[in-house]
Amino acid sequence: MRKHIKAQVQEALNDLANNLGGFAQLIRIRSREEILAILAQMQELIISVGNTVESWEGAENEITPKLEEACELLYQVSCSLEDEAWRRKLQGLVLLIEDIQKDVEEKIPVKLEVVFLPYHVSMWDSLESVWMAVNEDKGVDCYVVPIPYYDVKPNGMPGEKHYHGNRYPDYVPVVPYWKYSVEDRKPDIIFFHNPYDENNLVTRVPEEYYARNLKQYTDMLVYIPYFVAEEDGPADHQCYTPGVLYADRVVVQPGRIYEKYCRVYTDVLRRNGVEKGYVPAEKKFLPLGSPKFDKIWNTSCEMKDLPESWRRSILRPDGSRKKIIFYNLSIGAFLQNPEQMLKKVDRALEFFRERQNDAVLLWRPHPLLMDTIDSMTPLLRQEFLQRISNFKEEGWGIYDETPDPNLAMALSDGYYGDSSSLLTIYRETGKPILLQDVDILD
Repeated sequence: MRKHIKAQVQEALNDLANNLGGFAQLIRIRSREEILAILAQMQELIISVGNTVESWEGAENEITPKLEEACELLYQVSCSLEDEAWRRKLQGLVLLIEDIQKDVEEKIPVKLEVVFLPYHVSMWDSLESVWMAVNEDKGVDCYVVPIPYYDVKPNGMPGEKHYHGNRYPDYVPVVPYWKYSVEDRKPDIIFFHNPYDENNLVTRVPEEYYARNLKQYTDMLVYIPYFVAEEDGPADHQCYTPGVLYADRVVVQPGRIYEKYCRVYTDVLRRNGVEKGYVPAEKKFLPLGSPKFDKIWNTSCEMKDLPESWRRSILRPDGSRKKIIFYNLSIGAFLQNPEQMLKKVDRALEFFRERQNDAVLLWRPHPLLMDTIDSMTPLLRQEFLQRISNFKEEGWGIYDETPDPNLAMALSDGYYGDSSSLLTIYRETGKPILLQDVDILD
């Protein structure tokens, strides 16, 4: 039984016990009709408790027969109001309710309900290893509920709606968001990775999934960042996003990154005089690392498992394997100088096109880069799409549109591209890395 359901059952039984304790006083001051109405309400309460217990614990539980006996004793009390026999019946009922209360406390185990609310499938790796651990706990009902999101138009209004529920790995059982109401189910723990709420200028989840709203329906709201940071830590504003502020716990990387989260978060609360309204840093931040590292450490790939088009690009006619270079474009670098970045992309594609007999370019822009261009630099949309289209048609490289970036990182022999949180993860592979400088076209 869920913890809050058990609490409701216990509260109902406490109310019943209190009413029975004051029944002798009531019978002196109320009419027979009023007393019968009160007894009928008590019976309805017992029936309601019985239905709840049976729906959660099954028909063969030990408590339901005692509740049925309690209903019978209530009926006997109502039939003996004209004489003093009701006192003996009432005392038996009081003892029985005490016995039921003890059974509920000791014999009904609490089962936690934990829900994971990812939105973009490429960010699932920030939650996956935690989900795997929780899902193995037999004392937990665990759900993965991908939520929808919208593109944000240049005017700040929501645009096209997206839902990635059908893009998760086969081993992840997905529950459609329209079949899981956070408000109704009140999960004990919620894990999420979208910290920006209405402040996101590229994509935005529906308001019901904002951190401040999720907080109302759970005892434990846990934010795990969708990104990893370098040693100097994340940007200051990422230490006090709505997701950070409203979460009960935030899982972060240890060391200097953990220290920065604590320092910046505490400074912001102090400057605004709201320390008492939020969880203190030493309790909120958990320096446990990032599940994204777990994912890359556990990802491997076999040539036979790759798409046929990938294998054609990677293998030479004699069956030998070309070097694979993972080419990554980040959102931040693109927005700093979009026109120059397009020139840099052209030069990079030209360089690897000329060396296609020796190397394969595995091009994987940030999965939200196209959405960012639509929102922030819409005039460049067609230019960027044309480059992608040409690259695909030429067929000498790989354009990675798979939901999981870890496959590309595990498959590739080296990294080329922008500095980003993906680069921090790539370092864990031990493979060579070269950062691109968009100002160098030679």
